[in-house]
Amino acid sequence: MSNIVILIEEMDLIIVALGVVPKYLDDCIKQITFTQKNYTIHLIKSSSSDYTNHNCLTTDVENIPMSKNHSHFIQNSKLIKKKFRNFFWRFSTERLYVIDDYLQMHDLKDIIHIETDVLLYQDLENVMPVLQSYDFACVRDSDIRVIGSIIYIKDKEISKKISSIASEYINENDMVILHYIEKKINNSLCLPIGDNDNYRNGFKYIFDAASIGQFLDGIDPRNKARTIMSFVKGLKKLFKKKVEINFINKDSNLNISEWEIKWINNKPYKKTNNCLIPIVNLHIHSKNLKKFISSN
Repeated sequence: MSNIVILIEEMDLIIVALGVVPKYLDDCIKQITFTQKNYTIHLIKSSSSDYTNHNCLTTDVENIPMSKNHSHFIQNSKLIKKKFRNFFWRFSTERLYVIDDYLQMHDLKDIIHIETDVLLYQDLENVMPVLQSYDFACVRDSDIRVIGSIIYIKDKEISKKISSIASEYINENDMVILHYIEKKINNSLCLPIGDNDNYRNGFKYIFDAASIGQFLDGIDPRNKARTIMSFVKGLKKLFKKKVEINFINKDSNLNISEWEIKWINNKPYKKTNNCLIPIVNLHIHSKNLKKFISSN
């Protein structure tokens, strides 16, 4: 009787960090090395950044051939001139074209894209067999938006469709564009977010668009809402009322305040009906990734 060895190909993770590379990207990448077994991290950055990380296969965006759709976006989108937070809206939307350009260049399959402020807690090899049944998967947390915290793309043909759909909405932000992409790609999957404990085909995992991470540690401190929350918290402390204030994302269909979140071996789970459902990722909107990173 011979031994049968099953070889698992490396998983391709893509991170796009255009413009100024945030310092917390190191923590995002470190978490990948803690939680993933077989992987290649493809980091796409601007040539103006001297960021390096030995865990990544790094490519300057300027060295990737630009598609007609990407060029159309550069030449015609109103987002190009919006300077808010170092061209945040331009870069967050442009990454959809950049990913497509990269896949056309390298012909990768079954890729996962994560944002720079996302931490992974479950090995994505565990969810890949389900994802491979679809052309596109994303995290939809309301009827009108999809957040690009974690995205699955089947191959370069689907990526080309994504780029073409995006080119129809060049003045919209990435959340709106991803909403239309999910609607227009027939074989797409909205990843389970933990609402009403509905898990498609026994796919018992939870993916965080933003609401869970925001509830656990608030939102980007540069946002005015956070300033208001800090002021209220200060008042509570002044009057000696012990209270913990969490951020509830009103744009999301979720009410995380009703959840019971358990941390086991430095990994988050939602406890429901005596069952622990793994939370695959957290979108750490506060940018304080170090607070939630797993130990090696």
